[in-house]
Amino acid sequence: MPQRPSPLNLILCDQVVFEQGTQKPYLLGMFTGVAAESFPTERQRFDIFAALTDGLGDVTMTLSVARMEANQEIYSQTMTVSFPDPLRVVNLRFRVRQLIYEAPGTYLFALTTKDRDGEVEIAARRVRVYQK
Repeated sequence: MPQRPSPLNLILCDQVVFEQGTQKPYLLGMFTGVAAESFPTERQRFDIFAALTDGLGDVTMTLSVARMEANQEIYSQTMTVSFPDPLRVVNLRFRVRQLIYEAPGTYLFALTTKDRDGEVEIAARRVRVYQK
């Protein structure tokens, strides 16, 4: 059975670039809020970076976004991640390309996985979306 990873961080940014050869991640344009001209917004394009450790085996990870005021999920994306060794740090990049904010408010970005106890939150980040 796969072992659930632990988070080191979860960061939203304009772009994540992995250096050729070393695969070091470079995070460009980190942000904690979004200023929108109007609502609903245009499709948002950004990356989400997560560094995870303590995992073992193939783990299915889901990134979901929910508008907290309405308790409504508005976006999700799933990927399977291989953790070869629990002592190793695995860097993930989720490319968000289809997210539309329907209204201003607080949005929760959550990284989850499933285990024998059901769905478990690994890491989360709140983002404030507001009128410019």
